[in-house]
Amino acid sequence: MVRKKYSDTELLDAVYSRDSKRIKYIMQLVWSPVKTIVIENSGTKEDVMQLIQDAFIAIYSKKEKPSLTSSFSTYFVAICKNLWYYELRKRQVRPVYQVLHEEIPELESEIQEKELYEKRRSLYLKYYNKIQKVCQDVLRLMSIGFTNEDITTELAFSSVAYTKNRKSMCNKKLLEMIKSDPQYKELKYGL
Repeated sequence: MVRKKYSDTELLDAVYSRDSKRIKYIMQLVWSPVKTIVIENSGTKEDVMQLIQDAFIAIYSKKEKPSLTSSFSTYFVAICKNLWYYELRKRQVRPVYQVLHEEIPELESEIQEKELYEKRRSLYLKYYNKIQKVCQDVLRLMSIGFTNEDITTELAFSSVAYTKNRKSMCNKKLLEMIKSDPQYKELKYGL
């Protein structure tokens, strides 16, 4: 247990002033209770650290400082708890209903097609995530049906001609990277 050095108001002010010394103190103060909440509910130590950072951001991003009706540590842990339960709801996998194999026979070829699609998608995303952010934006907007004019406006490019050129360069770069991957030939022909 960490011995209390600062008042609750001082701790709240430390978040807004980004006082690193007091923020470290806050982390020591709340680490144990937040870790207990997260670990007991399917989380990891990395989740604990991320959750504490998210709580700092949540407090800091409020337009007005909250008036505390409890201790700062109770307030902070409550924010962490709410954020964690929200995260768990997001992560929750929808229940899979077990069906007898005879009821819905899935053809072996359909399964192979799905697997091939997932492998191709994985290869695409592997290199998509490696290209420049602006290229990712151009290709994403293109894939959801934006016109060249819409992309020019959305990304504040200088002209439609520049957008067309950029789109072509981004596509070319992505395809070069994908084609250089050893898996490409195997996935291209569906082997």
